Amino acid sequence: MSYDMFVQRFDQGDAAPMAGDAFLAVFEPRVDRREPQHSYWHISAHDGGTADLYAALADGTLDSLMISRFSAGAVLDLLVRYIGLADAVVLLPGCSTLLAHERQRRHLPEELRAEAVLVQAGADVERVLQSC
Repeated sequence: MSYDMFVQRFDQGDAAPMAGDAFLAVFEPRVDRREPQHSYWHISAHDGGTADLYAALADGTLDSLMISRFSAGAVLDLLVRYIGLADAVVLLPGCSTLLAHERQRRHLPEELRAEAVLVQAGADVERVLQSC
């Protein structure tokens, strides 16, 4: 898909850093190309799916992550696993915010809370994307 998704962690309505170890645990085993000067990581999932990730890992944290040109399937399963470990959410422009845990809702900025949707697998992300 040529749609960009943004991953962010929130604490009491404000953007907060995400733990870099969660990013490395989920995505690093799937990295097949990296361009550090552009904060670019290309991943290939076990089902043949791919995605472009843009994330600047510094001092063990990430401020944000963008996932672009991604395949459905296992790539989205990786994304859901990551947001669960990093206590982060997925921001879909023009669509609902995706939560890994219901307790995250109270930390979102007020304008994102009501429409936020809980996801537990990549298939849930696909369903939300199809409804946007």
